[in-house]
Amino acid sequence: MIKKVFLGAMCLLLLLGLAGFSIYQYNKSPTIFEASNAGLYQKHVRAPSLASTRIIQSGKLVGFDDSYETHAWLGIPYAEPPIGVMRWRAPQQASPWKSTFKALNYGEPCVQYWGVLAGVEGSAGELVGNEDCLTLNIWAPKSASKDRKVPTMVWIHGGGNDSGNSAIYQGHHLAGSQDVVIVTINYRLGFLGWFSHDAIRSTAGSAEDASGNFGTLDIIHALKWVKDNIEEFGGDPNNVTIFGESAGAKNVYSMIASPLAKGLFHKAIAQSGTVDTTLLTLAEDFPEQPNIKAVAGLRNSSNGLIELVLKDQAPLQSSDQIRDRMASLNGSELLSILKAVPPQKLMTLASENSGSDLSYIRVARVLRDGYVIPKESLLTLFKDPSRYNSVPLMTGTNRDEQKVFMVRNPEYVEMKFGVLPRIKDPERYQVVSDYVSKNWKAGSVDEPAKVISRNGGESVFAYRFDWDDMMSNFIADIKGGLGAAHGMEINYVFGDFQGGPPFHIAYNRKNSEGRRQLAKAMMSYWGAFAHSSSPGSGKNKDLVNWKPWQSQGNNILILDEVQDGGIRMEEVRTNVVDLKEELYQDDIISSLKDKCQAYASLFLHGYQTSDFWDEEEYESLGCTSFPVGAFRQG
Repeated sequence: MIKKVFLGAMCLLLLLGLAGFSIYQYNKSPTIFEASNAGLYQKHVRAPSLASTRIIQSGKLVGFDDSYETHAWLGIPYAEPPIGVMRWRAPQQASPWKSTFKALNYGEPCVQYWGVLAGVEGSAGELVGNEDCLTLNIWAPKSASKDRKVPTMVWIHGGGNDSGNSAIYQGHHLAGSQDVVIVTINYRLGFLGWFSHDAIRSTAGSAEDASGNFGTLDIIHALKWVKDNIEEFGGDPNNVTIFGESAGAKNVYSMIASPLAKGLFHKAIAQSGTVDTTLLTLAEDFPEQPNIKAVAGLRNSSNGLIELVLKDQAPLQSSDQIRDRMASLNGSELLSILKAVPPQKLMTLASENSGSDLSYIRVARVLRDGYVIPKESLLTLFKDPSRYNSVPLMTGTNRDEQKVFMVRNPEYVEMKFGVLPRIKDPERYQVVSDYVSKNWKAGSVDEPAKVISRNGGESVFAYRFDWDDMMSNFIADIKGGLGAAHGMEINYVFGDFQGGPPFHIAYNRKNSEGRRQLAKAMMSYWGAFAHSSSPGSGKNKDLVNWKPWQSQGNNILILDEVQDGGIRMEEVRTNVVDLKEELYQDDIISSLKDKCQAYASLFLHGYQTSDFWDEEEYESLGCTSFPVGAFRQG
């Protein structure tokens, strides 16, 4: 018994490497990564399968036999490498190859700081990946063919749009069990994915090049590739579902918003996402300019990064001298300087000046350029179905989204004897988690669902993932510390408890059967949605009937283990107005400073949209003596 308790405590210590202070990215912990996704480190020796030979626009390729009666093809280039002069330009069609392409191993991740989502070996603070990273992976049932096409599902990975890799998500179980083709993609990240500046606009050869939304354009280009090629793998190009988690779900919402993605997909699933998009003023202006409010926390705007690059070349010059030099250079000259800087150098300069650790660079993402992404907020756009890609939507969050980011924050957790974690104030810990997690649900689920359903949009199906059947004892309270955390549902959606985000600490033999049953149900719902535009009672018609969002009565499906109520429809409404009122009346977050900080963190600086930030309301709370910028984190 003592040995089991000790092992439980040590497992929780490993888990603590999973959570970062930022809600965008997990911390960099080699122990966790090696324990969970070690199989991704090396190139696997896979035998080509002649039965998987296909001919696509780029040429002939061959894959291999995978689990669950599927074929798999990995590392397929879907665009030309965005290197050299192609940096900060829209993706171009991939060049054809002459010999048979062996699609047996994943492509490289896009440039990022190493972490548990990178999918390659590395260590904390190390830059990994390559600009030549625009590849995708496919899993298809062996029975699928051009004569028997099945629905296509395209997965967009998360990671804050500055980290992540499609390689950590295995599509064989979902493809084989649900009779669908699964595609997972890589796309440019961070400054290489989203970078808006007049130097780019003035030298652009197209509206796409001028947009600054290069990561968004990569996703659109991948969807065009799917439309043109997926039939060769047995996928139906006229029945495509896009799905993603966290930043991947943010990108799902961006596809719904983008006119350039029209007709490239027919259903959408947003798991723990956000409808937030960034104004160009925030993306471009110098970070300290006083007129930049709202998320004005972007520490590294494009002008800010350019200043850092020029300062690195002339370290003795003042900021005024550097800015004078910037003003004297034309767009071509400035862009030439930037494109000559290796991506690793760009990342290092940004990190050293970001006011945070190497794992997190706050960069503008999904830009309101007016061409790729509309200039107004998505919640405004969703009021008119004719102005966005109105398709059936599944959207949901996890009940305890925020806990994975709190569990190693010293503000809330202390390490006894340097090794044993203890939540300092369990009541406060839960209250803070609830506020952020509820705001996540309001921003990603309830508010979009209300706007879409009230204004004649397609059906919305909402869920909340509640599974938390974990160990809890006097040494290690994993259930209380982690709960139904951000990213945990991914393992269930893919039916894979080895790949994906490493939550192995939460899994044991005791809960294995419950996990298996819940994963089976969730895959069935996701599969049914891909097949018929409605999750209904699952692909096999044997589950609780998942009804669309409605203004009254049961509006959301709870996904939970049997002993905690199981899968069920409930009425759970979370709106921003009620959340604000709850904050005003809260006697745990009681001091004026705490209330002001909570208001700013939830409705201005947080991961969700700033549509609900109200400066007059903030001041009416008595917060005039607390500048909102002081509460910005990261």
